[in-house]
Amino acid sequence: MVFANQHLIDQVCGDVAIEDQAACLKAFSTPQAIAANNAKQLVEIAMDVGVTSSQKTLKLIEEMKKKSNSPTVRKALKTCEDTYLYVTNEFKVIAPELKEDAMSANYDVALINPEIENCDNALKAAKLTVPKLTEGNRVADYYATLGYEMTVNM
Repeated sequence: MVFANQHLIDQVCGDVAIEDQAACLKAFSTPQAIAANNAKQLVEIAMDVGVTSSQKTLKLIEEMKKKSNSPTVRKALKTCEDTYLYVTNEFKVIAPELKEDAMSANYDVALINPEIENCDNALKAAKLTVPKLTEGNRVADYYATLGYEMTVNM
């Protein structure tokens, strides 16, 4: 079944700025996305997923910090905690900011990926392998990249 607004999703995901069109289509296969009336609403949906995912990752990090006695691991987790406090906040401000100034929203969403890289680097430095945290980083990175790609031409 193709919905009327599926055309909008196909158009947004088919934009040359979107590198992974299949992942974009999958990300917007929700009823909320299909009901969107414009690209800005799709950005809002993507950023909401980013917030939810980041909050989940932050909770995981906080639980891990409670259980760790290793100073090296605690330092890495503190870096990741700071990262996810920042990333969650950034995901929250993109959609409202987009209504006022698309260029500022694009700039702010571009700041997310380097922060996630800080967490990745801290984990590597501590030789800490946590698949759920690595997946959280990947998801946050994806939604930040998608948000950037979607706002770059607005």
